[in-house]
Amino acid sequence: MKKLLKMLPAAVSCFALFSLTSCLTVNAKKTVELPKKIQAELNGQTVKVEKEALSYFYYSTESLPVIDGNFSEWSGLSGVHSRQQVYGGRFDPKNADGFFVARTDGENLYIYADVTDNDARINEYEVPQAWRGDGVEFFFGTDTGKHTAFKETDARVRIVPRSTSDIFDVAIGLNDAPIVSSDIQTAVVFNSNGYKVEAKFPLSLVGGKTLKLKQKARVDFQVNDADGGKERTGLLHWNSPNDNTYADPSSWGNAQVVQLP
Repeated sequence: MKKLLKMLPAAVSCFALFSLTSCLTVNAKKTVELPKKIQAELNGQTVKVEKEALSYFYYSTESLPVIDGNFSEWSGLSGVHSRQQVYGGRFDPKNADGFFVARTDGENLYIYADVTDNDARINEYEVPQAWRGDGVEFFFGTDTGKHTAFKETDARVRIVPRSTSDIFDVAIGLNDAPIVSSDIQTAVVFNSNGYKVEAKFPLSLVGGKTLKLKQKARVDFQVNDADGGKERTGLLHWNSPNDNTYADPSSWGNAQVVQLP
């Protein structure tokens, strides 16, 4: 009996600690990691959801995309998916999903995004706050050495759709500041599943000079999702599972320039 009484305080403490830990585990807000392999239903097709290890910039100086909302120049090219659900619950491809392809002619970047969004809307926020509404962002850097703060060779580009009727009514942000340049071309086309984006940016505006075959770079791709016209309800990345891409280039993924097939 004495032995049992001696054990009782320890058991009570253990129970209390277990209860507290359980409460913290249930209530704490944390990043939901994407499983390595899951099956998901996307546009009526079952697709395998995996995190790609490498993003490609398809290189060509002859065959170049025309930024006109046609998107045919992107057909058949492999890309990466933004399916790291940083917050907003578990990843649901019917709610929000992003597919990105990148191209280059050595002096410009060409970006394509096919965004699935079951409540896609125009974004009326000013560019520095436009992360709060629907839109996409991409992160690009030519310095592949590990660094945790932005350098002159790093850039964050925000593409903000402004209209469902005028595909060229798009606002652009560079490192959170609005930017207007005749050298930047963008188009956003809304559809029943979400919207598609294509854009052209001079490398000189996003921290680079030139790109050549086999050159390596650092990138990430982001989808901002604001259901119901409210504040951002979901955030997805290609590489980083955390909300740190805007400040920490070391969280981006690897990219390489390859020949356009």
